[in-house]
Amino acid sequence: MNNIKRITALVMAMLMSILMFSGLTNVKAAQTAHVSISSASANVGDEVTITITASSDVKIELCDLKINYDSSILQYVSGFDTGGGGTGRLISPSATSFEIVFKAINPGTATISVDKSTSYTSSADEDYMSLTTSSGTVTVKAPASYSSDNTLKSLQISPGTLSPAFSPDRTTYNATVDSDVTELVVSAVANDSAAKVSISGRRMDPGSNTTTITVTAEDGSVKKYIIYTTRLEDGQEATTEAESKTEEVTETPTQTVNDDGTVTIDGKKYSVIQDYSGITIPDGYQEIDYEYNGQKINAIKGLKTGLILMYLESEDGKGGFYIYDETAKTFSPYNTVAEPEITYVVLPITNSLEKPAGYALTKFTMNGKEVQVLMDADRQYCLFYGVSSLGEKGWFRYRVSDGTIQAYSVVKTTDADTVVKADNSKTFGSNRFWLTIVMILGVIIVAFIVVTIILAAKLSKVKKVFNMASKDGVDLDEYTEKEIEEYDEDGEDDEDAGFDEDDSLYKSYGDDKSGKNDVEELKLFDIDDEDK
Repeated sequence: MNNIKRITALVMAMLMSILMFSGLTNVKAAQTAHVSISSASANVGDEVTITITASSDVKIELCDLKINYDSSILQYVSGFDTGGGGTGRLISPSATSFEIVFKAINPGTATISVDKSTSYTSSADEDYMSLTTSSGTVTVKAPASYSSDNTLKSLQISPGTLSPAFSPDRTTYNATVDSDVTELVVSAVANDSAAKVSISGRRMDPGSNTTTITVTAEDGSVKKYIIYTTRLEDGQEATTEAESKTEEVTETPTQTVNDDGTVTIDGKKYSVIQDYSGITIPDGYQEIDYEYNGQKINAIKGLKTGLILMYLESEDGKGGFYIYDETAKTFSPYNTVAEPEITYVVLPITNSLEKPAGYALTKFTMNGKEVQVLMDADRQYCLFYGVSSLGEKGWFRYRVSDGTIQAYSVVKTTDADTVVKADNSKTFGSNRFWLTIVMILGVIIVAFIVVTIILAAKLSKVKKVFNMASKDGVDLDEYTEKEIEEYDEDGEDDEDAGFDEDDSLYKSYGDDKSGKNDVEELKLFDIDDEDK
């Protein structure tokens, strides 16, 4: 009996250890709410309904959300308090799902998002809950009668001359201007009067400049014309067209981490900002605690991209998000390009990347920011290295004329295979937790089997003792372990041995055979008392 108690205590201790382990792996995290926005499509003139839903593991008591949308494509109809200029506000003390009605007024793709800097949700247990959000889109199609002509009829610049000469079907050009030119004057006329023309990048800085002329047809289709202009330095002579096509750049900027926690990038000092209360966090990212330069700081991590972002601010007060490379311990500007449903983060091009032949490393302006790309000789396409909002990482091909993006495959070398192996090892590491759980369950099962066997043996011995008592009498204390082990099992077949009707002990406990059971119950009671 003492052995059984010890085994039971051991099993209970194992179960308590497992429960403690489970508790440690399920530490309560800060309460988080996720706001999702549905997507839809419509024709110009139609009304479209978008659903905005807030969800959480705990009950949400209050929603206060600021909504941004493209007012040039969508016109607000009902569903929230409109703020005008493409914004609205949802406030509800009970509802967590809202329907917003818009009218499609122009073709194109409109993004609907939550401004997390001015939005929050709350629960009964916690006043404010952290937010994660996902955007929605409304794709508006034009009537068949709308024109799809998105070409230019004429394109001229001043000063300077386009090279080659303008042609409606050619979308990339080169030009050179003198060192005293600070702005490029661009004259662009659409071939269709219903098309719209917009121009960006007219400012001329020393070196390479990119001017983009975007033509949007009546049906919403877009074509971009690009002018690559080189502004000469003082005393510099104009180069040939072939030389001006590509500006060689260094792959990795010069960076230094200073003793005061600041970082110097290409000679400019930046501070790492930790308070994101007034900063809009990109969609698909959330705040995390991160160890940087030996200290715990607030950083941003992509839920699918896995990228670490930090907000850097220069001494003149200007700032922005930068991607932190955990391996190289360097920063690069956070820049994205997008298609209707996928966003791409442009990453730096490093020496370790396998680069395709026929492309030159250069700087190129995407989404208003200068990034490193590989440009082809005709400047029709460029390749950038990045990661998509779906978590796909690699090379992507960007069409200069219309901004469309496609995945691009590069033949893998031994180095690339090494990267694949490293990724596999990460996958194995992520499964270690489940392997540990399986091992613990295995130990529990084995312990249960062992305990079952021991208990079966003990019950067999107890049964043997009672059989001996039934055969020889009821004085159970007289038996030794040796006698019990040597007991002839054949005696078990005669369960009434030693108890006949003339037996004085039998007579003392009853007038029928039920008295035998009284003796057995009595002696079992005596065994327990003796064990105690």
